[in-house]
Amino acid sequence: MTHLRDRLAAALSDRYRIEREVGAGGMATVYLAQDLKHDRQVALKVLRPELGAVLGGERFLREIQIAARIQHPHVLTLLDSGEADGLLYYVMPFVRGESLRDRLGREGKLPIADVIRMLRDVADGLAEAHRQGLVHRDVKPDNVLISGNHAVVTDFGVAKAASTASGPQALTTAGVALGTPAYMSPEQVTAETAIDHRTDIYALGVMGYELLAGRPPFLGATAQEVLVAHLASDPEPVTGPRPDTPPALAQLIMTCLAKQPADRWQTTDEVLRRLEAMTTPSGGVPSMRLAATRAGGRRFFVRRALVLAPVLVALVVVGVVRQRRAGAVRALAAALAPAADSGRLDAVYAGLQAAGVALDARGLRDLAGTVGAVIALETDPPGAVVTLTRVAAGAPGAEPLALGRTPLRALVVAGGYVARADLAGFEALTFTAPLGVGDTVVLRRTLVDARPPGAGMVLVAAGAVVGPVAADFAGQTVPAFLIDRTEVTNEAFLAFVADGGYGSPEYWPDSLVLEGRRVPLAAAVRAFVDRTGVQGPRTWTGGTFPEGAARHPVTGVSWYEAAAYARWVGKGLPSLAQWWRAALGDVDQPYPWGYDHATLDERSNFSMMATAPVDAHDGGASPYGAYAMAGNVREWLAGEPGAEAYPAVGGSWQDPTYMFYTPNIERFAPAYASTAIGFRLVAAPPGR
Repeated sequence: MTHLRDRLAAALSDRYRIEREVGAGGMATVYLAQDLKHDRQVALKVLRPELGAVLGGERFLREIQIAARIQHPHVLTLLDSGEADGLLYYVMPFVRGESLRDRLGREGKLPIADVIRMLRDVADGLAEAHRQGLVHRDVKPDNVLISGNHAVVTDFGVAKAASTASGPQALTTAGVALGTPAYMSPEQVTAETAIDHRTDIYALGVMGYELLAGRPPFLGATAQEVLVAHLASDPEPVTGPRPDTPPALAQLIMTCLAKQPADRWQTTDEVLRRLEAMTTPSGGVPSMRLAATRAGGRRFFVRRALVLAPVLVALVVVGVVRQRRAGAVRALAAALAPAADSGRLDAVYAGLQAAGVALDARGLRDLAGTVGAVIALETDPPGAVVTLTRVAAGAPGAEPLALGRTPLRALVVAGGYVARADLAGFEALTFTAPLGVGDTVVLRRTLVDARPPGAGMVLVAAGAVVGPVAADFAGQTVPAFLIDRTEVTNEAFLAFVADGGYGSPEYWPDSLVLEGRRVPLAAAVRAFVDRTGVQGPRTWTGGTFPEGAARHPVTGVSWYEAAAYARWVGKGLPSLAQWWRAALGDVDQPYPWGYDHATLDERSNFSMMATAPVDAHDGGASPYGAYAMAGNVREWLAGEPGAEAYPAVGGSWQDPTYMFYTPNIERFAPAYASTAIGFRLVAAPPGR
């Protein structure tokens, strides 16, 4: 390192005087230096030259300088940064004292009071940074300095700068692993792009565990084994190695260590409040019941969700699996076997995806027999390009699998998928395809001409009605029909209003029933006005929909208005039999996508918040490709002319989920309107 010091000293001689080396790590060497302008001692850190060459100076420095805006007593301030003689460096105050790592090495387990105080200081510093949108990404005892009796977080922004400037692959090329295995969150291990403040909360939990137990929660003979444990193993409760840990502190740390970010504390301020409460004279803490319930409530789903496979560790650390050698495939099969044996299909899928290996690869026959399913797909006309996208709870959409052109047959990991078929001149068809282990699922779908009348519609094949109304249609076959892919939107309904739809008698009956009285058309339509008295849906203002809601379903329309719109576009409202046939296809199942309750949030809108765009949840498409038939809005259906009430089905954003699949179909007066009711339309297939 003498050459490095000499280069740095010469390049910075007009600003800093390098005095001595005080430390070195995997990414940087640290020197004690004298700031000549301000006559003070500073810590000057210089990145390893090979790392600096990979990162490049301009972007790295731009990213790291963002951290300079953090001004907090528990965050070590970034004073300066730059590039000198090709070397990237940054400067921080020199803190006299030791690191938390030094103290751990000397004492092992720390006193409970000291643990709480150290965690409180670190959480305080992290909370300030998180409020400014900054994430540390490398929280560990080595990056916590002890000044007096207080902890100060150092190297803020360095890991973010490195990852932003280059990405893990470039760092691996330089011989550097971004992050420290013992403290990396599961999402860091798997190189997720959407890293947020909850990864720091995870590392804070690891550090708290180590301060109490004298060791981190996950150990291994190699870095790879440690990273595997972060992904797949539950930590031993901290009260095992440290029985005197207060229950509230143990609960706090174990919640930090949840595999899924959604099951951890959601803000560092939340962690900080609990730690501060532990330092009060009473030693009391706010109730942990809510947090425990929140985490426990999702844990059933998380066990079935994206707990990724050990092969990802190999990819992140050494990248050996991509080599595609026969030995690598055997190693891949062995690495995935525990996940396969325990039914963690998402883990197996993610491992194969990361390795770039198909399930039908030579050497994976036994694995395929444990986790595989076959999908066979035909389209009319043939030749459609098909992709398959896996849906997993609490996880972003996976990269689609390209299956080829129809007709096709493919072996894949069983699970919940969304298939998409594209063919020039035809409407793209997106539909759900649940595949059970050992299944061979044969699907036949007809593509619809993208020109009217098929534009925006999907074709539902002729067949029986299943679901809660099946008994009413026993022995009947519903002829094939077209149905709108999505609910009718605000922007589509605005075109009807602008075209004078409310003033065109040909779209309406001669008289309407309002509040139990039959009223002539001219007088009745004057009741259908928005919040400002302008004709239109009840939810609109000034004759138009709310800003940003163009692609949301139109609501606040009565059955009369929905039927008038249908006549205006030359279509009709679906019958009860048609609607359920489109929603469930041939399989009586709780949801259009099958039995998977864990992915409700990814597939539907039962949010109790508001409507969502009509195409926001393609993962919830029905077997024939109709979106949002469960949730978002209930939908008006056709009925007998002149009926006193008409059905509205499907459940809405303000309903419990069971309102989709219920035998108690609700009916409303035809003039009734609600923020929870919209509609979609049907038409006869071309030539029929």
